[in-house]
Amino acid sequence: MLAVLLVLSLLFNPMTQTIDPPWYAATRLPARGEVTFYAPGVMETAYHLRLERAQVPYCDRPACVGYIATLRPGDLGRKVWLDVPGVGVEGPFLVVDYAAAKDFERLSRRGLIAEVDNVTARRWGMTRPIFDVIMLAEPPRTMHRQLLPLVLVQ
Repeated sequence: MLAVLLVLSLLFNPMTQTIDPPWYAATRLPARGEVTFYAPGVMETAYHLRLERAQVPYCDRPACVGYIATLRPGDLGRKVWLDVPGVGVEGPFLVVDYAAAKDFERLSRRGLIAEVDNVTARRWGMTRPIFDVIMLAEPPRTMHRQLLPLVLVQ
């Protein structure tokens, strides 16, 4: 009888699955997944707003090659590098925006790791998302893409 009650309890009150790390924490790098892009001027507006609020450091071009949004607010102000298939490694990109908490789970399941500014998207010739991008905490000394496992950001 106790086993039946336990099973029913789990069915009607499922344990909440915890996200590791939680949404508000920094992304564990390296991370691999999909990258999309913002509309023209939107990322730059986010950068200037964050700069005015002292939420990110000053890092205009060319010191930073561009700006990105990740899924987590813990990344705000962080500098990252992107290893893009067919493009190579570029960076640093300054993280100036992040996904809303309500969108995090959906975007994470989709495999999205970042969105780049429109200037970068045009430079790369993006018309749709790029897959299999690796986001790094520092520029690689040597990179062997095939040795990095596919780890989706959660």
